[in-house]
Amino acid sequence: MNRFFLLRSTPSIIRLCSRTNKTNFGLTNRERKRFYKQVSIAESSQSPTKYEILLDQRKLKTPLGTLITIENELLALALAQEWHQQYTNIDLSSMHLNALLNTTIDNPLKITKTQLVDKIMYFLDWDTVLFRSDHPPEFQQLQTESWDPMLSFINEQFQTNFESTYYLDVKDLVKKNDRDTIQKYLTSFDQPSLTIFLFIAEQLKSILLTICLIKQFRTVENISTLSRLETEFQISRWSNVPYYHDYEIVDIRSKISAAYLIFYCLNNNITRTVLSKETI
Repeated sequence: MNRFFLLRSTPSIIRLCSRTNKTNFGLTNRERKRFYKQVSIAESSQSPTKYEILLDQRKLKTPLGTLITIENELLALALAQEWHQQYTNIDLSSMHLNALLNTTIDNPLKITKTQLVDKIMYFLDWDTVLFRSDHPPEFQQLQTESWDPMLSFINEQFQTNFESTYYLDVKDLVKKNDRDTIQKYLTSFDQPSLTIFLFIAEQLKSILLTICLIKQFRTVENISTLSRLETEFQISRWSNVPYYHDYEIVDIRSKISAAYLIFYCLNNNITRTVLSKETI
């Protein structure tokens, strides 16, 4: 099967992935001219349950030369969409799905599953949701209203007892039992999923917000805003910096949307996707 990919529009999560939207076929991290006319997906010759991305008749590969095969059709369509949206030049820095999938396939730093879990757990000791500011009072109240529901959800889901603090020098804020619970949860995922989880946590500066996103407690837009609550508070008081803050929030949303889409596809048994006429 070979499906030409000429979408007029896509589902909202795919549009978010490429909203701001440089390494395949030896491409470096810079813009270059688009060298292909059509983008399509095809069933892999190696496995009929996987898909390959074709730029004209060239099969898409990672920077290390590994053929990209994707089990999930929706994810294959989304990656094809990124390549289809490169009109005159190819801007690899804006292709978040492409970059993340390359990383999960190549694992260029050869990071093990144990190392990934350790890297993710590092964020728990300085989680954005746990360490708060008590000044000014309006911001303190905003943190309570915005982040307390996140903590309540986590504690309910995992039977933990996470609490916030206004002091940076608090020792052992995260109890051992709670730490062990989160670590056990992380080890339930495979290495590609943990790679994506780490990327999201790095963007949000929070394991707890990442879990709330993974468990679909809040939307990408809402979680992205909660991760930069102080910035949003300052904007509300002193107004927005034209273009800069708008680009910043759209950029983080597009990155997290791409990562979330990959994580979702990796952890749900969806291999075939039927798109309605309203979405294509």
